[in-house]
Amino acid sequence: MADMAIVTLEGDIHAYLVRQAMSQTYGIDVAIVAADRIPAAGGVAWDNENPEATTLPTEDGGTVDISRLRLVWWRRCHGRPEVPEYVTDRAMRQLVVKDSRAATRGAFLAAFGGTWLSDPYATERAQNKLLQLRIAREVGLTVPRTLVSSDPAAIREFTRALGGRVIGKTLTGLLGTGLEAGRVRSDSLTDENELRLAPTIFQEEVPGTDHLRVQVFGPDVHAAKISSAALDWRLAGDMQVEPVPLGETLQDALRAVVDRLGLRMGIFDLKIRPDGSVVFLEINPQGQFLFVEGMSDMPLTAAFARFAANELALVPA
Repeated sequence: MADMAIVTLEGDIHAYLVRQAMSQTYGIDVAIVAADRIPAAGGVAWDNENPEATTLPTEDGGTVDISRLRLVWWRRCHGRPEVPEYVTDRAMRQLVVKDSRAATRGAFLAAFGGTWLSDPYATERAQNKLLQLRIAREVGLTVPRTLVSSDPAAIREFTRALGGRVIGKTLTGLLGTGLEAGRVRSDSLTDENELRLAPTIFQEEVPGTDHLRVQVFGPDVHAAKISSAALDWRLAGDMQVEPVPLGETLQDALRAVVDRLGLRMGIFDLKIRPDGSVVFLEINPQGQFLFVEGMSDMPLTAAFARFAANELALVPA
């Protein structure tokens, strides 16, 4: 019987390796619920007369009893659900997707009484970049000057005031599309309709080639320095990754951001200026960390498993 479940998307290697570590190191059984497989898998059941017997399908073809779980890692839940091909009507396919998502979240909200890593509503709230920047500044972190706007005049004035050293970013991601950050050129600010189309993040460019990727798992902080001359290191082929220590003041500030956002964990992106000062860029409530482990030999899977086991120990059996 599983004590912990990971809600994610099919094929998530983070889930597989954490499940393996939890089993081998702590003897804890972990169920994986692939949220994007729910429409094709069946196995969803919730009865208001018997809410203790609430089940969802697991990725390995079984089911998990939600009410018996004590810990849930709410990792990835917004991929493209796999709807059987025999459902050909477009509206019906959309309905299947929406109802499957609602049933998955509803089953956990109605039947699960344990600890979240992290709470679904807190996770969704914490993804808002404007809120992140406000809280980061309030806890004492340095943040770049930022404008979120679809007002052409405001965008041009902001860019002019910063001497053209401005980065443009989307407010949200979109699965299957490459929406990396990029420098804003003056000749890209001429189309009024394009600028009005959707609010965009415009941010002062932070100089330097060193970045910090910081994993905060509960009270534990694990930092890596990523060195790359590329504006967006995610697209760089020459980046170098190594573990680095962080001062207690910075660690405390990052923990405070996680706490203020109502999370139990968070993956931070920061940048180091040439003078050594650190600038907050963003926090991902459920960011990737295995690439850092693979490129630096930092034992992050073991660190996350230890964090999860400690959280589980706080939940009555």
